[in-house]
Amino acid sequence: MRKKSQSIEAIKAKIHSMLGKNISMSVCRGRKRVSKYAGIIENTFPSVFIVRLKTNKKDTERIPCLSYSYNDVLCGDVQIEEVC
Repeated sequence: MRKKSQSIEAIKAKIHSMLGKNISMSVCRGRKRVSKYAGIIENTFPSVFIVRLKTNKKDTERIPCLSYSYNDVLCGDVQIEEVC
């Protein structure tokens, strides 16, 4: 179990303030596997938030989205940084 450094409310407020902005994120998948993504926080809900990934493809028919809970950020499994 990881140590709590922030409250859920503070994390929700921080992510809600990044709504519509470019972000970079790293996701711990377990067993020393880390995935890195670039995208935009598309929407926030009471228990989850949705990230629309940026793709290099010109085909915009299907742009992948990922959803994560605020607890993932609290535990440190998901780390989000705003890109200027």
